[in-house]
Amino acid sequence: MQKGMLMSEWEVILIDNASTDCTAATATEIWNNLPGEQPAFKIIAEPVPGLSAARKAGIEAAVFDYVLFCDDDNWLDKNYLANGLKIMRSNPAIGALGGTGNPVFETTEPPYFWESQYHVLAVGKQSSIEGDITEERGVLYGAGMILNKMAYLDLRKNYSFEFLVSDRIGNLLISSGDHELCLALIRIGYRIYYSQTLQFQHYIPQNRTSIGYYKRLFLGFGVSYALLHVYRIKKGELNSQQNDYRYICSRSLKTIIAVRLKLLLSGFPFRADKYKFVDDLHRLYSNIGIFMTLIKTKNKFKQQFLEERLFREVSNTNNS
Repeated sequence: MQKGMLMSEWEVILIDNASTDCTAATATEIWNNLPGEQPAFKIIAEPVPGLSAARKAGIEAAVFDYVLFCDDDNWLDKNYLANGLKIMRSNPAIGALGGTGNPVFETTEPPYFWESQYHVLAVGKQSSIEGDITEERGVLYGAGMILNKMAYLDLRKNYSFEFLVSDRIGNLLISSGDHELCLALIRIGYRIYYSQTLQFQHYIPQNRTSIGYYKRLFLGFGVSYALLHVYRIKKGELNSQQNDYRYICSRSLKTIIAVRLKLLLSGFPFRADKYKFVDDLHRLYSNIGIFMTLIKTKNKFKQQFLEERLFREVSNTNNS
């Protein structure tokens, strides 16, 4: 249970995201049998599968000014809410605040974890800076993120914000909805903060550190990176070479060929120490994801930049 908070100051919202395993009934039974006083609790049914849809439903159902994303495999430090609320209230320009996830492995820590893997599993320090990381990193992982609800409503009402990425749906590992939210908040003037005072444990099951899982995860990263390219377009550079899908695809294809050749020459398929090559697998599969996505969508991001209010109006404001 959280310390430093009155029960009336917070609530717990569980999103039943198209589950088929009696999630709502089981959660209600467990909650009703908890000892002592508890904060308000409610279950929201969200029939559209996907992490982004679930988080959107939770944000809209929340009655307080700040919303914390606590995944079902996160265990928050007892002072997480109190410390986070203090930081958020210190500056209304903070759009989102992140903390540090500490891994709890189902079995053993995989080889080279802190060299090449921790950052893709929402654990470890998100920055060397304490406080405003808008210009340094600019994005946060969603686990443990605290969102300024007014900032989100600003995005929705004034800029018609909708997620371009669905985030994870079942076994489909498309992700980066958390990054997209941060990028959108920055576009309308909010700041992204990080604090090492916010600590939580993140349970990592064995299957999520397998080489096969990493390949699928990195492929999803590439798909998301391509879908979010519109956020990387700078004013006055819409028609530049680097914002043409053929240029991006050619660069990705060169990387794919180079990394595949490197892995082949290193004997990767026959090596026992495959975790030593996770960085190479990251480059390979993320570029495959970028390539296969942009070949299909082509220059759709240019149309988005010109037509969607979040990009059109912010760009016009910057140009004026």
